[in-house]
Amino acid sequence: MKKPNSVATQNEHANNASKFQEYTAENAFVNCVIAHDTPRKLDFLILVIETLQINATDSLLTKAKDIGLSNHFSCRVQFWKMRCANPLRKNYTFTCLSAEQIDSLVVLISLMSENLYPLIRQLLSSKESKSLNDERWSLFTTRLKSLIRERMNIKRSYIATLLSEDNNEFFRELLVILSLSRGEAGANRLKASLYYQS
Repeated sequence: MKKPNSVATQNEHANNASKFQEYTAENAFVNCVIAHDTPRKLDFLILVIETLQINATDSLLTKAKDIGLSNHFSCRVQFWKMRCANPLRKNYTFTCLSAEQIDSLVVLISLMSENLYPLIRQLLSSKESKSLNDERWSLFTTRLKSLIRERMNIKRSYIATLLSEDNNEFFRELLVILSLSRGEAGANRLKASLYYQS
C-alpha cells in the first residue's frame, strides 16, 4: 500500500534530522583549523545551488527548519549575514563563521546537492553531444555570472577574472565539489575540504 505524501514527507524530514544529528555528534574535527577561504567557498557553492534551482533560498530555509536548524536560519536576513562573511561580497561584514554555522551550512549544501544531482551530472557529463553540453553550460554560466555581478564586489581582481574567463574551471570545480557532497558521507567529504590539520 502506497504511503500518503504527508507521511512520506515526514519520514524524509525525520531521516534528514537523524543524519544531521549523526553528523554533528560523530564527526568532530579534532586538531583541525578552519581554512581561511571557507566562507568564500561555502558562499560560492550556495550561489551555484541558486543558479541550478529557482527559489533555492526558500528551499534551504525550509530544509533547515525540517532538520532542526531554525536557530541559525530563522529568516533570510540571518542567512544573508552568514553569507556576507565571504570577503568577496559587496556587503562584506568582516565577521567569521563559527564551527557550528559551518556545520549547518555543510549539511544543507549536502542535502541540496542530493536533490540537484541529476542537473549537476548533466553539466559534468562527457557522454552528451558537444552541442547539447555547450548549450547547457552556456545557460548555467550566464546565470551564475549574473548572480556574481549582482552579489560580489566586481572591483576585486578575483571576481573580474571569474567574469572574464572563458574556460570556467572554477565553476566546474564547484560542480564537482557539489557532486561529491551528496550521499551519506557527502557532508563529511565537504567538511574535510574546509579544514586543515593544525
